Amino acid sequence: MLSYRGAGVLFFLSGIFSCIGQAAAFIRWQGLYSITDNRLADFTVTECQVLRDSVGTRYVCNPAHVVTNTSYAIAGVLLIVAGAVIAASAQREGHTTLGLVVPLVVGSGVFYTAAALVPYNVGRLGHDVLMLFFALTVWTLMALLAGLGSYRRAAGADPSPLIYGAYIPLTKMMLSVSVLGMLTLMSLGSNGFPGAYERIAFDTITFWLIIIGTGMYSLGGAADQESRRVAEMEAQWGVGPGVKASPGATGSTELTEPTESTESAGSAGSAGSAGSAGSTGSTAEEK
Repeated sequence: MLSYRGAGVLFFLSGIFSCIGQAAAFIRWQGLYSITDNRLADFTVTECQVLRDSVGTRYVCNPAHVVTNTSYAIAGVLLIVAGAVIAASAQREGHTTLGLVVPLVVGSGVFYTAAALVPYNVGRLGHDVLMLFFALTVWTLMALLAGLGSYRRAAGADPSPLIYGAYIPLTKMMLSVSVLGMLTLMSLGSNGFPGAYERIAFDTITFWLIIIGTGMYSLGGAADQESRRVAEMEAQWGVGPGVKASPGATGSTELTEPTESTESAGSAGSAGSAGSAGSTGSTAEEK
């Protein structure tokens, strides 16, 4: 059955596939890859070449670019599917407050998939714009989930089905770190460590997907256990939906037609009464 736990698994796998794409690029990279100078976008380049852009000049060569870009695309598709699962679960459970979450999750997946399909050497501006939109969408999602979780906790209501407990302040912290990394990258450009700042911005998002996916899975498991416990209690005490009340419990009575044995007993009783009356009359005459 589609559930929030399933969406959590998809979030987790999305982050894992992003890590797989980077790991493949690191392992197969030819030449020197500098974490401080090379950008994450360099992993998507489909040809070995010297790149010159706003952050400097560098040599890029990733023979595993097919694995990298495919992994990124799969990660985006998983987010799209996760959004659909959340939508189905929210509709089934009647969680109307998650109406804004679904388009953000789906949108982030669409932008990430599109960026993977447009390598940096094919369309530099297009790739950067799509990745920026991806970051903005995920940041909005993080802020929304943290806000919903904080509001429900302050109101004393049941926890949100997507975020709870320590995951709320952790999400706020990771959101701040990611945004700070992007702002530093935009403000310093090639004067600082563009590769490091970009990695802080986007790798923080990747790790957050893994962490929040784990939280959604564990919270969904707790909710499933609670539902089963309530169902068992209702079945034990004879309450709740699906339990039929007995006729005695409703106080209703049924009218039945007299049976043959009942009629015989009635006749015998009448005859006995008549006999007793006759005997009483005879005794009175004798006196």
